[in-house]
Amino acid sequence: MKKLSLSVIVPTYNEEKLISRTLKNLHEVMPKNTQIIVSDGHSKDGTVRIARKYAKVIYETGHSIGWGRNDGAKASKGDIVLFVDADTFPTKEYHDRMIAAFADPKVVCVGCHILPEKVSLIREAFFYALNIVVAASVAIGQPTIAGSCVAYRRKAFEKEKGFDTETASAEDMDLSRRIKRRGKVVFLYNTVVPTSDRRIHQLGILGLIKDWTRTSILFITGRKTKTYFAPR
Repeated sequence: MKKLSLSVIVPTYNEEKLISRTLKNLHEVMPKNTQIIVSDGHSKDGTVRIARKYAKVIYETGHSIGWGRNDGAKASKGDIVLFVDADTFPTKEYHDRMIAAFADPKVVCVGCHILPEKVSLIREAFFYALNIVVAASVAIGQPTIAGSCVAYRRKAFEKEKGFDTETASAEDMDLSRRIKRRGKVVFLYNTVVPTSDRRIHQLGILGLIKDWTRTSILFITGRKTKTYFAPR
């Protein structure tokens, strides 16, 4: 069987505080031949200057997270396209299990358990429960995979024309729903990938629940969001 090549896309906007850590981590946990692309949304800080030390940098052609991810994918070459948020830190375990999942040619999407760093036990329990909901959504054939760390088989991704560029949020859930028509969606519940806790610090748990509820209602009712309050 042909060995699958991998490209990693990191969408950014004003991420100078974290992008160095994110890209260093990718170089540490991904194979040496992994293509890493930063798709920048015309940052006004030092993001691009820092990112160029570790990765190829392109500029997105639109003004949404969907544009950033899609433009990065267009510039990449891998059989598998892995999207990683600028404040998220995939592990070698995730890489290995993700690649193993794609050994099944029917698999088109592989997500994982996302957990914020440095949170209290109560907040950690909340996010574990949230990931159980995601796992259940996959099990019933209505996947709601988060875009923080998610991989797609390129052929399926391109057939679905990538992420919706006209919405400010839920573009990840939308694609996971659409792409299941092309094959199997896998959620690695037991594989935890850390992300920063900045969203919690900015909005708090109640604020996050309010924002996610609003986003989910708009998504379920087929309406597009124009703003997204939590940092991306």
